[in-house]
Amino acid sequence: MLRSPEEKKRRRPTSIELGERELLISWQDGQSSSYALHDLRLHCPCANCREARGQPHGPQLVGMELPIVTAASVNPTSKAKGFDPVGRYGIKIHWADGHDAGIYTFEMLRDFSAE
Repeated sequence: MLRSPEEKKRRRPTSIELGERELLISWQDGQSSSYALHDLRLHCPCANCREARGQPHGPQLVGMELPIVTAASVNPTSKAKGFDPVGRYGIKIHWADGHDAGIYTFEMLRDFSAE
């Protein structure tokens, strides 16, 4: 769905707090969302995790160029050490097992909270 620049702005966070088991986001439009870290990790949007879940992103590679599924995507942890902003559109969560390749866009997080 295409959103106007004003709609995108309202869907940006005013605050993000990382707890021991959840990520809390307050949005500019007054909404608040709580995400279980376990659920966020299970839905990591990075290419390796999408591949491991059977949801490939982009064209499939063949032969000796298959994507490597790391131990982090096979045996993930839901403990987070922190997060960093990625531009004005998302965050990157630093998981305790060293995995940090997924960019959780604010649009993805907002849509995820509506499920």
